[in-house]
Amino acid sequence: MAGALKISLALSGGAARGAFHLGVIAALERNNVEIAAVSGTSIGAVIAVSVGSGVSAFDMFRLFKSKAFRKVFQFNYFKKGILRINEKATILKEIAPIDRLEQMKIPTFVTCVDLPSGEIVRFNEGETIKLAIASSALIPIFRPIVYENYTLIDGGFMDNLPVEPLLGLPYPLVSVNLFPLNTKPKSHLLSSLERAIYLSILASSKQQIEQSDLCISDSSLDDFGLFTFKQLEACFELGYRKGCESILTFMSQKSII
Repeated sequence: MAGALKISLALSGGAARGAFHLGVIAALERNNVEIAAVSGTSIGAVIAVSVGSGVSAFDMFRLFKSKAFRKVFQFNYFKKGILRINEKATILKEIAPIDRLEQMKIPTFVTCVDLPSGEIVRFNEGETIKLAIASSALIPIFRPIVYENYTLIDGGFMDNLPVEPLLGLPYPLVSVNLFPLNTKPKSHLLSSLERAIYLSILASSKQQIEQSDLCISDSSLDDFGLFTFKQLEACFELGYRKGCESILTFMSQKSII
């Protein structure tokens, strides 16, 4: 019977490729699959707190495409980072209208790395927007975020596909990985940076994929840049198609449909 499936959802980092996440979530909504818990790193954390706040995939996508969202990123005059994120931007409250993680509609986990200790830090309580920004603080592009006793940076440096907080929950674990394992190296400078980021997360992602009941990804993600907003529609559509295909196959194997 359709609608009988509840899942835990882990969302990887991947910057602008996060549109793929939104397409997958739209596919889950379309097929009446309920997200019962969510975990995210980097852009996955931003989307996770939006999911936890009850915002729909299409509303999220509308916000991510907007000029207001692009204005969130401001030049930082090279003060500990090239760019900074304006934490007071109104649109961030639209993306994540619930102020604290412990108040979310479902269990919501944000993964960061504490720069001084080099340890992974996972949050399921605390300030929603500040922690989502901290999880996205890809140094040296963005400055680290000081929060309580931590100096936090992008969780993707050490755990780009954060399944660990979901492993003990009584739901099938679905992960969405924005870095296909067959990524091809390219020659120009920006792609070299993207390749370096990819190599830094490859080893841990393999283990996390194995821990997932279903991992949704697509080799075509390699064609989408990490730092451009020009391909959001196509990336969203790819996520929707792949999400529908993957979740329907998974549900049929579980005899849910």
